[in-house]
Amino acid sequence: MKYTVKESTPVKHTVEIEIPAEEFDACYAEVLKEISETLEIPGFRKGKVPQNMAEQHVDQSHILSKATETAISKNWIKYLKESDIEAVSQPEVEILKVAKGNPFIFTAKVEVLSNFVLPDIKKVIEGIKKEKIEITDKEIDDAILWLRNARAILNKKDGPAEKNDFVEISFQIENLPDTFSHMRGEQKDGFILGKEHFIKGIESAILGAKEGDEKEFEGIIDQHIDKMQPEKMSVKGRVKIISVQKMDLPELTDEWVKTLGRFETIEALKEDIRKGLGEEKRIAGLNRLRIEAMDKILEKTKIEIPAILLRREEDNLFENLKDRVNYELKIGLEEYLTQIKKTEAEVKKEFERVALDRVRRFLILHQIAKNEKIAATDEEVANKLEEVIAQYGEEEKNKIDIQRLAILVADDIAKEKIFAFLGLN
Repeated sequence: MKYTVKESTPVKHTVEIEIPAEEFDACYAEVLKEISETLEIPGFRKGKVPQNMAEQHVDQSHILSKATETAISKNWIKYLKESDIEAVSQPEVEILKVAKGNPFIFTAKVEVLSNFVLPDIKKVIEGIKKEKIEITDKEIDDAILWLRNARAILNKKDGPAEKNDFVEISFQIENLPDTFSHMRGEQKDGFILGKEHFIKGIESAILGAKEGDEKEFEGIIDQHIDKMQPEKMSVKGRVKIISVQKMDLPELTDEWVKTLGRFETIEALKEDIRKGLGEEKRIAGLNRLRIEAMDKILEKTKIEIPAILLRREEDNLFENLKDRVNYELKIGLEEYLTQIKKTEAEVKKEFERVALDRVRRFLILHQIAKNEKIAATDEEVANKLEEVIAQYGEEEKNKIDIQRLAILVADDIAKEKIFAFLGLN
């Protein structure tokens, strides 16, 4: 195989590949053999047709077409191993010369990952520090109260809603921006009054109301889901009280704690909660550190991005939206788009910036892995696969795509190694 690079940019690559006549003829013979084994000709048993006879009974253009597919596949894989490019798209092939007994020549165009220069990443992130993990008695008491609330006995109330009552409501919010489009239309919720609903202000309208009452409210949403959303947003809407129920909580005693299944005393429960909260805070803290580190590195890095990676991520975001609409709202995508008065193209356009941010973060991690030769070993992947698969039931195990799962596991292991290299573990 001979090749000549015709174009090479940070994100595009075109190469001309020439395959010797004898190698192409071998591919031709391989295809002809496969065809002859399935061909049926009077006077010959199936699978026993001589190849020279098969060649006379099959359109040569068909054999050449199959032979070129075989030759391209074999030599493209070989080229990728020999070259230093990382292709992220299927090759766009143009055949320049093909004939039996002659060299086979074709060009292949692909999108590739750019090999960009990173700043001194450890210096860039050296100011990022872990926060000290502290668990307060109030946090433990709140966790226990949550357990008691979860096991409370609910009794319907005819009177007005008060703090610590459980209420079921439906509500609608006016004029939501695109980033909160998933909350358009009637929403339903159930919660304990006094525990701060995510819409601050809605509880004021509910307190004192009875089942069947409808109230207008003004409030603030301060869920900071991603960079595309404002941290705080003022909203107006209307809420209807579906039901009001009084909560009778179980008394906190050692005997009640035993009903939870794993504890003998209140102190044992508290210690378990303390450990659990500590692990939650450790993970949340790590995530904050990692996001901050990626942001700082991105500020100092210029990256050219293959268009196909952005399209794939935008498509993934759109598929996730479809799944969420179907699962959460119980409606189809077309109905959802009608409700929010947008086309599919407009929704995808809104995902562009989120997709760009995700792809840039992936490329940063990928470049660090290349520079530092960080990767999951076969043993690490095998051990983690065994651990993951063990969590499935026998019937579910048969449905697992092992190859895809292995890729995901290898990526996760490599990612953790990268963050360990950065001191963010």
